[in-house]
Amino acid sequence: LVFEPFKYPKRSKERGEIWGRIAVNLNSPRSQKFTVLKRSVRDRLTLMQSKYKEKIREEERASGIDCQETQLDAALEEIAEKERAADLERNDKTSAVNKKNKSEKTSAEEVRLQVMERLSKTQKRNADLGEEKSSKYRKRSSDAVEYLKEKFQEEKELRKEEIELKRKEHQTHKQQLEMMNLIHKQNEALMDLLAKATF
Repeated sequence: LVFEPFKYPKRSKERGEIWGRIAVNLNSPRSQKFTVLKRSVRDRLTLMQSKYKEKIREEERASGIDCQETQLDAALEEIAEKERAADLERNDKTSAVNKKNKSEKTSAEEVRLQVMERLSKTQKRNADLGEEKSSKYRKRSSDAVEYLKEKFQEEKELRKEEIELKRKEHQTHKQQLEMMNLIHKQNEALMDLLAKATF
């Protein structure tokens, strides 16, 4: 009851850590000596709760029986109430997050639809809202042809520049190779002279 493992969802890391702390407390020497694991504590509580629920169902079915509630029954009832309250709280939070996500999704969908609408519909809607925007003239097909010609000319110039640049790089590379061959030949000649001079 003190640790309240029901604050966290089932099979979560936090809930497992709380069951572990409960097992450590039960294994501590200051209380009665138990040797339990977190899983055994959790399983034992689940078993006790199911037996308690079965007992309550039997008492409700049997008419006229007034059973006295023990401390264990009261504790199990309190645990069950806390678990239900925690589940309700988690469900409320989840539903709030889902509502927020849904509202964000609908607003994003609305924006997407507005973008996809045809220009005339958008202008009509804006006129209905009192927002007048400057109308744009419709481009003629000759404008499109002119644009394509300009683009083709730019690409042609760019290709010419690339070819010229590659030609210069090739020429520079060729000159470097010739220079290296010349240096190599000079080094060989120098080595031959040194070899002849030392003998």
